[in-house]
Amino acid sequence: MMKTNKLILLFALPGFMACKKTVILEPDLTTVTEFPMKKETKVSVIKTDSIILAPEKIFILNDQIWVCQRKKDKIFDVFDLLTGRHLYSTGTKGQGPNDFIHPQANTIAVEGDKFTLLDINVMKTVRITPSGQTETVDAKRTFDLLPVNGFVKLNDTVFCAFADCATGTVGDYEYRQKNISTENESKFSPYPEFLSDRKFEDEQRCRIYYKYPVANPHKNKMATFYGFFKFFRIYDYNGVMEKQVFVKIPPYSSDNVDDWEKREVYYGPPSATEDYIYAPCGAGEIQVWDWQGNPVIQYSFDRPFYTFAVSEPHKKIFMVSAEEEDLDKIYTADLVHLPS
Repeated sequence: MMKTNKLILLFALPGFMACKKTVILEPDLTTVTEFPMKKETKVSVIKTDSIILAPEKIFILNDQIWVCQRKKDKIFDVFDLLTGRHLYSTGTKGQGPNDFIHPQANTIAVEGDKFTLLDINVMKTVRITPSGQTETVDAKRTFDLLPVNGFVKLNDTVFCAFADCATGTVGDYEYRQKNISTENESKFSPYPEFLSDRKFEDEQRCRIYYKYPVANPHKNKMATFYGFFKFFRIYDYNGVMEKQVFVKIPPYSSDNVDDWEKREVYYGPPSATEDYIYAPCGAGEIQVWDWQGNPVIQYSFDRPFYTFAVSEPHKKIFMVSAEEEDLDKIYTADLVHLPS
């Protein structure tokens, strides 16, 4: 692993070798070329007795597997963690106090025996009643504009989302942050610039540098993984950038960043725990990083997956696919990097 700290770099992003640029990247920049551990894993299959038609998000709550499927009448399907037996469906679409209008699956975060999610622009905290119904126990209005892109909850009063995306004008900063107690709002994180002969503007810039954030309230940190580049950043909760990491592990070149059909997609939505970041990379790989930006382990699975959830207490990862032949299956694999 080669580390460069606050240096002027002659850097050519792999796959764009004709486009060279002298780039000053601050703060700490690290280039990772390998993981200290690699694990090729054959997944185990848990057969479910209910079809998972359109999974958007899988998560573990109360030692149960929850699958968010907004296209169904009941938004959440709940399965037994060990057997895959369908336990119940819950979560109703509607205007009632415990209903969901337009929930954003990618904003779901588990907090003990509850979970939070963004519904339009309201952050809801939801608990499960003894009868299996969802009950909204707290609701906070976040941004005035619909923060559907890049939204992440930092704590009970502070939220982040992409800055200005889908507003017609995109400035020089990637994120905006709002404290709903003080109503203070700020912007932070200058956009990266990887290509010297192209200046992306407005919505094109937002699309090219699309990314997925995840927060760690235990350490007051946030990480963002870029979909079309093997690159991520780590910030503190004040918006101060602490780390930038380029991952030069093949494949790491995009055929054409301007063509959506040809553009290579690398990172998907990550999952965070107190000590680790789990970042899906490609169809069958999950990279594990610590919150200092150091590589921990690279998991390669023998089957592709669409969404995943980590249960560190059980030392397992759970995955579901969107392929037609796999709609009655939940995949699982052991996490070998965790201490005994």
